[in-house]
Amino acid sequence: MSDNRMGEMIRSLRKRAHMTQEELAEGICSPVSVSRIENGTQMPSNSVLEALLDRLGTSTYQICNVYYQTDRQLAFDREADQAAEFLRAGRLPQAKEKLAVLEKTAMSDPVNMQYYLLLEAAVMLSEGADRQKAMSSLHRAIAITKPSLDLDDVRNALLTVREANILNLIAVLLFQSGEIRRAIHLGEDLYVSLKKHISAVSGYRLLQVNVAFNLAQYMEKEHRYQEAFLYCQEAEDLSMNSQEQMLLPEIQFIKAKILHLLGDDAESSAILKAVIPYMELVKKSEFAAMARDYARKELHLII
Repeated sequence: MSDNRMGEMIRSLRKRAHMTQEELAEGICSPVSVSRIENGTQMPSNSVLEALLDRLGTSTYQICNVYYQTDRQLAFDREADQAAEFLRAGRLPQAKEKLAVLEKTAMSDPVNMQYYLLLEAAVMLSEGADRQKAMSSLHRAIAITKPSLDLDDVRNALLTVREANILNLIAVLLFQSGEIRRAIHLGEDLYVSLKKHISAVSGYRLLQVNVAFNLAQYMEKEHRYQEAFLYCQEAEDLSMNSQEQMLLPEIQFIKAKILHLLGDDAESSAILKAVIPYMELVKKSEFAAMARDYARKELHLII
């Protein structure tokens, strides 16, 4: 980018987001650096630029085709993204192998270290390992870019996709540790924050679906079934409207459970009859088995 088009673009995006230079810079670089970048007197490193643009709800790949990552950064992101894919697919040994390779490289860059710590905590969570250790990794991760963030008040925080993912995982760990009310409080604050992000980045939309889905489960555990149903409905609507339908089968299953708890067995049965074959079709066999077992035990349905 020449003639300071990059700086002008960052200034324009920042003003459109109603952010100050201090808010944009927090945890990434100094406000002076943001000012110099916008004025064209300083060129940011690639990791700083990506972090700034992520907070602004976009990325270099969405605004231009000429700003490239270094080979080293590309290699790290490629390997880290693959580790994340292994995690989503339940392939823990492969995910751990990738993390072992990435650990040394991550130490040289704070942004990379944040991604590494997030993945490390996700692996520990999937393994059912020490929750306290996983929580420690997540707190270290969020402190890299948000050192002064108050976890009891995040609804007004400006968050990158990665920061929001970290907070979502912290809420999940709180829930699994029996701190359900704290999980609900953090989840609801995070959901409010995400709804304020006006962004075309798919990561924000998928996160909104995920956070609403998690809140439905937290509320169900607290026997707050009406609220659980509303969050489940929001997750379903977000999923359908944004084309982010990865979690839709799970959302439908939780919706069926809540409807059963609310006494609507007819609608619950109808959903289970439709969603269990679909789970099998999209290769979610373990989840299909869980849903089938629930249908048999709770609704006396053989599917």
